[in-house]
Amino acid sequence: MISAAAACGSGQISNLTLRWQGVSEPPRANPNVQQALAAVPVALAVRDMRKDPTAVGVFEDDGFVVRTSMNVGQYTASKMGDMLRAAGARLTEQPVAGIETDLVEYTVVEGGMFKGTVRLQVTVKQGASPSGWSKLYEGTSSRWGRSHSPENFNEALSNALAEATQKLLNDEEFARALVGEAPMSGPPGS
Repeated sequence: MISAAAACGSGQISNLTLRWQGVSEPPRANPNVQQALAAVPVALAVRDMRKDPTAVGVFEDDGFVVRTSMNVGQYTASKMGDMLRAAGARLTEQPVAGIETDLVEYTVVEGGMFKGTVRLQVTVKQGASPSGWSKLYEGTSSRWGRSHSPENFNEALSNALAEATQKLLNDEEFARALVGEAPMSGPPGS
């Protein structure tokens, strides 16, 4: 539910309803990632690791925190799942590999622009292995405005998540990790 003032774009947003907005086309996988996703059934898990799971933005001028009552981790898992499926991922079969994703940042700062940032720590694990390959991906988005608009907040968040996922889908190391060819241990966040 969005407060009446926020609905017209003039007041503070008391409870942002997350919506997928403004992404013109889904991220595309490079050929090697697409081949790996087609070859290896995967399970996707997303954990919200942010300090405050209700905070999704801030108004730069007065520090007002924009919040949502929605489960951001579940929402992100749903949207990432859609993008991975569009890239050829087999998410409904018995998994051979797991894509464990920690949502590290999911926010918009509204000042003269809406600046969205999404950071994902992605770990690929093979079978029951406790260790795996891991890498941090960041997506950003900037939109003009100073309107306290829920639509602009959602566009900035959607595009930042799409960009982070695009980087994942173009990463050769990710493709190798899916098929078990990448080094399965390394420094966290490498």
